[in-house]
Amino acid sequence: MKNILQSHPEVKSFTKDQKVMSKYIKDHMKEVKDYYGTKIYNLNLFLKKFSQIEKFSSASLSALPPLEGAISYLKSASKSFPTPPVLSGMKKGLYLDLRNEKNIALFQSRIIQLIKRVQALSQPKKRQINLTEMGHIPLQQIIDPLLREKINKIWTLDITKNPGLSIKDIMAKQMIEDALKDDSLDHTKIIVEGTSGNTGVGLALVAAVYGIKIILITFDKVNQEKINRLVMLGAHVIVTPTRVDAHGPFSYYSVRDFVTKRTHGWGASQYDNLSNRKAHEIVTGPEIWEQTEGKITAFIATAGTCGTVSGIASYLKKKNPRIKIIAVDTMGSILYLLHAGYSIQEVQKYASSYIIQGFGEDIHPQNLNSPLIDFFVRVSDADGLYMTRYLPMIGFVAGQSSGAAYTALWKLVKQQVITHNDNVVVIFPDTGIPYRTDVFNDNWVKTQNMEHIMY
Repeated sequence: MKNILQSHPEVKSFTKDQKVMSKYIKDHMKEVKDYYGTKIYNLNLFLKKFSQIEKFSSASLSALPPLEGAISYLKSASKSFPTPPVLSGMKKGLYLDLRNEKNIALFQSRIIQLIKRVQALSQPKKRQINLTEMGHIPLQQIIDPLLREKINKIWTLDITKNPGLSIKDIMAKQMIEDALKDDSLDHTKIIVEGTSGNTGVGLALVAAVYGIKIILITFDKVNQEKINRLVMLGAHVIVTPTRVDAHGPFSYYSVRDFVTKRTHGWGASQYDNLSNRKAHEIVTGPEIWEQTEGKITAFIATAGTCGTVSGIASYLKKKNPRIKIIAVDTMGSILYLLHAGYSIQEVQKYASSYIIQGFGEDIHPQNLNSPLIDFFVRVSDADGLYMTRYLPMIGFVAGQSSGAAYTALWKLVKQQVITHNDNVVVIFPDTGIPYRTDVFNDNWVKTQNMEHIMY
């Protein structure tokens, strides 16, 4: 442990100010202003108009200013938002909001009532969605003038081609199909999982194909549009509070376990279900290797369940052990410390809250395969949210974890860990459509006291 402390002295002051921009991102903001000049007005106008769209659709894009790449990206995503066309007219799931319930007896009583209502419902009809191609999606090249001549090539997977519009579709399919094969799941059971949105969407889609009921537990940090989308996909949703003890009865982990036990359901357990990383080892990893023609030299992904980064790393390292595997963690999460060699008992006290959504954890996921990850890059709320707002300028209206992943790429370029010789794949896990009311909204940014991330 002494050696680890010497290697990672920042552990002693692990909780940083999430709202402080790093030197690297301050430099990025300056370079953006120098390069784009008055064109930054177009980005600001785009963000303003995008955040004002009340109901997103392909028709709503006509109100946006002509930021060409960004509009093209949104047009592709609009084909499956809020639901794929084949699920139009699907019966909505039940919804239970417990974010403000302080009485534990009432809290659990209301959950039990919802469970009984779900159990009384007839079995849902099977829906026709082609799952065969889920995950077999194209790479899209990122053209960023600020990185010209600093990196050979940059790609990301075009997740607008997945029916659920996220990287999580891939593992959701694998987890359910593996469970059906080993008989731990059948059509009489209810699927139960805790989710910040994307895994829930993927599970709801696959559950609809097989005609299986599903209850999803989420928390109040997740924006309402993401929650509404889960309900529209037929999932029954419970919303829990965020600022609670991770092991206490109000936490979404505890509610997930409580619902699984009461329903005798099948817990998807995305953090510890190794079908999660298996999906990316047998689907996503080969797609990346083949589409880059084996020329990839570095891979970057945010870490939450750790299935994406660990599964893809497993495949790529077998093909070329020299490929750099970089995981991205948020300040306040402890995944970085677990990778550094600490036990969960030693580092859980360092977990703290953060605003940014979609990655980071205060638990030890079994899907984390630390030996395959070369190093972690930590990203603050300010840095990650700033970069999310920049991405439309280069054609990607992506989610908050995408901004964090791109922040890590920028930092690594500045540190010369990634150079002009590198071919990099960076994962943008989901689209920015559900984040219109937060990171892309100037008023929301101001309420977080982060005006400094705005141009």
